[in-house]
Amino acid sequence: MKIVHTADWHIGKILHNQDLHEDIHLFFDWLLEYIKEENIDVLLVSGDIFDLANPANRDIKSYYQVLYKLSLTKTKIIITGGNHDSVSHLDAPSHLLDVLNIVVIGGGREDRNDMIIPCFDNTGQLECVILAVPFLRDKDLRPTIKASEMNTKSDAISEAIKKYYDELVELINHKYGSEIPIIAMGHLFMHGAITSDSEREIHVGNLEGLQSDIIHPDIDYMALGHIHKPQTIGAKANIRYCGSPVFLDFSEREYEKRIIVLELENQKITNIKPVAIPKSRELRKIAGTLSEVESALSSYRNEYPLTAFLEIEVIEEKKDILKIQALDNLISGIVGEEFKILKHRISFLENRIITSTLQDETKTIQELSPLEVFKLKLTEYTENETINDDLIYIYMQLLEEIND
Repeated sequence: MKIVHTADWHIGKILHNQDLHEDIHLFFDWLLEYIKEENIDVLLVSGDIFDLANPANRDIKSYYQVLYKLSLTKTKIIITGGNHDSVSHLDAPSHLLDVLNIVVIGGGREDRNDMIIPCFDNTGQLECVILAVPFLRDKDLRPTIKASEMNTKSDAISEAIKKYYDELVELINHKYGSEIPIIAMGHLFMHGAITSDSEREIHVGNLEGLQSDIIHPDIDYMALGHIHKPQTIGAKANIRYCGSPVFLDFSEREYEKRIIVLELENQKITNIKPVAIPKSRELRKIAGTLSEVESALSSYRNEYPLTAFLEIEVIEEKKDILKIQALDNLISGIVGEEFKILKHRISFLENRIITSTLQDETKTIQELSPLEVFKLKLTEYTENETINDDLIYIYMQLLEEIND
């Protein structure tokens, strides 16, 4: 049996006013071909299917189109919701999708057995059990731990998540025995994970991350979503983030985008391997003096299917208004399909100040999450970190209720 682990599709993502519709569709095309060529039996998608809880109609259409195409491959599809996803939006068509061999778990289920999915090989033998756990919201965790056991919000959430998985593992062991491999899905922020600028809401009340020892020892592989850089956690090769399949931010420009492929035989995981996703678009930062940047732009050649996105930083010794104007003229005069400049700025070493021009580090309101807007407003009213943390915790609970 072969299983593919992917996550964080973020359908509908906007990067500095540029939509990534083409990027995600090229990934979908490649994924479909890979599944067919490699005879993949199961596809796991660990959360953040959409970038927004209320996606645009075009993005909803893209989602259902790829699900239909995936269903034609006869691969079993298991999708869990992430913190960006609306539980009700993902769960609404779940009974219809069951007919297409597609299981969608948008939010925690009252009947925990709904999140336990046995997977059989082509001879009908049980090969493994998938533990399809979505992003766990406060209402999912609240019944798991008593208020008297809560020392801090962070400890309480960590303990509640551990208990949530432990109880599910116990159900699996009782139902299928302890020898069957368990592959658990999760949309979590693990301690030690390397993040990029594109991760927005880190798990409620747990900004420092969950320790890897919360993972039950009977879980043979943890298929994680939420962090966009592919990585293992600590030295544990069986606890992995596959990362996002497309570049969602300039801070990700050096990442190799991947899926993870698991191979099982005789109820054992025999191989875990990353598979590189073909690069469809380059994100590059060009820095130097004005003349060096101008030269680099004139010689730039795009090697990928989609228009390159560039970040420009001009660094000069002394402040010079003429060079600021020259950079503006250079940017505004560029035409062609080789690249687009999404961010640019000029800085002067003389007094270490930075003068931004045109499109700078500031995001548009459309690119900010509700949490980011709330945090910006908080800075206007209070500098008390304890009060801010409490308000952020309460606000994120409200967001979770809205996105259910």
